[in-house]
This record gives sequence, C-alpha cells and structure tokens, in this order.
Amino acid sequence: MRILRRIAFLAILFAVGATVFQNQESLGRPTEFAFLHWHITLVLGFWLFFSFVAGGMLFLLFDAWRNLSLRWKVRKLEQELATTKVPVPPG
Repeated sequence: MRILRRIAFLAILFAVGATVFQNQESLGRPTEFAFLHWHITLVLGFWLFFSFVAGGMLFLLFDAWRNLSLRWKVRKLEQELATTKVPVPPG
C-alpha cells in the first residue's frame, strides 16, 4: 500500500509538472507574492508547482504521524499479549 501511495504521489507530481511545462505561455505570467516584508516574484506555473509540493509534504507529514501512533499501539498490544498467560488445553 505504501508503494502504491508513493507511485500515485509521483504520478500526480509528474502530471502537474507536465501541465506547467505545456502551458508555459499562460502560466508564464509573473506573479508577486507578498508575506510580511518579503516580496517574491515568480512565474505562476512555479507557484502552482511549489504549492502542490508543499501540500504533498504536509500530507506525508500527517500520514507519518498517524503511522507512528499506530505502531505505538501495536507495540503496546504485542507487549500485553506477551505478558498474558494463555491456558493450554490438555491434549
């Protein structure tokens, strides 16, 4: 499942990159981004590409946190299972 998710992420990343490359004339307009005292001017296509990459990284960060919490729960349950004594039926 993890491999399929990574392949899907790379495929979408490639599709967005191809879209930016193919639509350079309309996405090639300079766009200014202002945040506090910073003013950055880049091509609109790069802003779209960077925003997609940032969204993907945030998704992977939250997904990694969920995976860690699930691993902790599984480890705890394995420890509880190892300490409990299950009666073995005679036979």
